[in-house]
Amino acid sequence: MANDPIKPEMGEVFIDARALEGFLTDLSEGAMRGMQTAQKGFDEVSQEIMANQAEYGDRAGITETDFDDFALASDRIAQIDVFLPAARKMVEIFEETRAMLDDQRQRAVHGFARSVEDRAKSRSDGELLMARYQKTRFYRSSVGIKALKTRRRNEQAAQEESETKPAMVD
Repeated sequence: MANDPIKPEMGEVFIDARALEGFLTDLSEGAMRGMQTAQKGFDEVSQEIMANQAEYGDRAGITETDFDDFALASDRIAQIDVFLPAARKMVEIFEETRAMLDDQRQRAVHGFARSVEDRAKSRSDGELLMARYQKTRFYRSSVGIKALKTRRRNEQAAQEESETKPAMVD
């Protein structure tokens, strides 16, 4: 890995995008809906505009201000594009690591609940232990209860579907 936070590579865990903070924007929820994005062939269009602006821009009605805004937006997109692959990979690593750690926690809770129930059977204060870890035990069981409800709902839907389908006649 290059270990260059200004030009991060995939898998880097340090990205320094402070140079972009002057123009990075956090839009409100849904604000990107309806925005136009680059389509196939845009690079060629952009090159054509850049190549022709000096000689033909005024005649074409492309003001210098509009062209400068276009060029600035293109430059900023290029700057962002340097960071996106590494940032996406970082998000992927975060999500995968979080999922792995959450799985570890969930398995621990299931083990704790089993341990409480097993220990409660052989102890005089077993009922107290069961009461003190009631939420833990219920949480562990809720996954199974949810699966059972889903299975029953699916079975009922399948039965209703078979009852409403007309018999096939050869």
